[in-house]
Amino acid sequence: MPAPDWLASERLTVAELVDDRAGKTPDVTALWLDDVGYTFADLASRSRAAASALLGLGVRPGEAVALLLESCIDLVDVWLGATAAGIVSVPINIANRGDFLIHQLRDSQTVLLLADATTVDAVRAVAGDLPQLRVVVVVGDAGGGWPSHVQAVSSEVLVGNAATLGDDAGTPWPDDARAAWNAPACILYTSGTTGPSKGVVVTQHYLVTAARIVADAYALAPGDVTYGAVPLFHFSGMLGSVLAAVVAGSSAVVDRRFSVSSTWERVRQYGVTGVIAVGAMILMLWNLPESDDDPKLRFLAGAPIPAELHRRIEERYGCRICTMYGMTEAFPLAVWGVHDDAEPGSAGHTSPLFDVRIFDDADAEIAVGEPGEIVCRPRAPHVMFEGYHGNPTATVEQWRNGWFHTGDFGRVDADGNLFFVDRKKDAMRRRGENISSYEVEQSVLRHPAVAEVAAHAVPSDVGEDDVKVCVIAHEPVTPEELLQHCIDRMPAFAVPRYIELVDDLPRNAVGRVLKYVLRERGVTSGTWDREQSALASRPRAQREGR
Repeated sequence: MPAPDWLASERLTVAELVDDRAGKTPDVTALWLDDVGYTFADLASRSRAAASALLGLGVRPGEAVALLLESCIDLVDVWLGATAAGIVSVPINIANRGDFLIHQLRDSQTVLLLADATTVDAVRAVAGDLPQLRVVVVVGDAGGGWPSHVQAVSSEVLVGNAATLGDDAGTPWPDDARAAWNAPACILYTSGTTGPSKGVVVTQHYLVTAARIVADAYALAPGDVTYGAVPLFHFSGMLGSVLAAVVAGSSAVVDRRFSVSSTWERVRQYGVTGVIAVGAMILMLWNLPESDDDPKLRFLAGAPIPAELHRRIEERYGCRICTMYGMTEAFPLAVWGVHDDAEPGSAGHTSPLFDVRIFDDADAEIAVGEPGEIVCRPRAPHVMFEGYHGNPTATVEQWRNGWFHTGDFGRVDADGNLFFVDRKKDAMRRRGENISSYEVEQSVLRHPAVAEVAAHAVPSDVGEDDVKVCVIAHEPVTPEELLQHCIDRMPAFAVPRYIELVDDLPRNAVGRVLKYVLRERGVTSGTWDREQSALASRPRAQREGR
């Protein structure tokens, strides 16, 4: 894949990208949300109005605004509006609560937060621990009043509703409320492995460049319609659906929830040409009974899939499979586009934006085809992250000897195809969500009966991982009690499926727990499985704390 010809010459902000598209095709539907269509002109005007409202509410350029919302037009308005005014947006997974939520809001120094009916109670519960929070805007009907203790957080706290975002977009802006192409645009939280989740700082240019790479890979053009049930608080959701459509002048349909049974109905309803998936979504769709009514697509986009299924899926749906490998810090490092002759089992051909190598533990390059750690460095300015917010130590640790270390094992063949082998780090991935083993452990340790805990991945029968915790208790406790503790304090996707009460944990000579030994043991005869317990008879949302 040759380097894009726009890479060196154009240095755009997200707002410039939106305004340019609105000028070219103002009346084309850019986005369908909740079956309501919004044109490119709508995106431009609504985001400008949201930017004016943020400034009117006292948010200054460079300050952080958190988005704790389900996929909705208000999220898009504020996300795009913040980038226009030089305000830093912080999209947060709506499943976060308790300690997880406090950490991300404190770390980002969020001054204004948007919540909705699904998240407002979680905000109420932690607002007293967030002295920097000045404004909470509630989208939709959250029900009930805002408790008085929240008002006591600060004399400046304002609780309002989404109507405050509809101010006149023509309101004059301060001179400093203009974003630069190389200025921070977002803080995106990624899972921590040896500590709390880290805030990845990305610039305007990073977002524009990544969106263009995605649009190029999908070969999007006016008339194309993509479908994705990928939440817009996820980097891949906003990038692959909204920004890629802005780049190409195509349309995106975004649903709040992924439903295996209704996906193809939605595809037919909107005349979709490409489906964007995360995690095991493609395999779930593949497992549906084959039918003469199966849709014919131009592309299916998602994570690398088993090599033996690659061509069979393409043949069934008449499409090309587009895959990408990367991480929030550097995306994408490898790409298979719709016009590429993909190598099944490979994550993609290494990107021209990055110098990608495979190193051993001494940071020496490994021979072609041999497995080792995937490392990279950019070939152009501001096409990967700027560092971890407020955490220079973690940034330096990740960059060693001039290379960013991904923590993933892989190999690159003689043709430059990257094959993902395994995760070097202890993070887990479940249903498309990255999970920090450290954060899971810290929450479990808050139970008064727990002395020590180790969280690790167990391969799931539907792809990716399930979460297991091994617990040493200093007083009697049952797995059911520990599970309820987790449900009350964790995002649903992080709640362990497996719990094992143990007398000891495997350790090395200096006392560090050997997670690889626990992974090798997997599900033992002494492991309690919540899916096989009496709890499994309850509704799924109740079991997982939703």
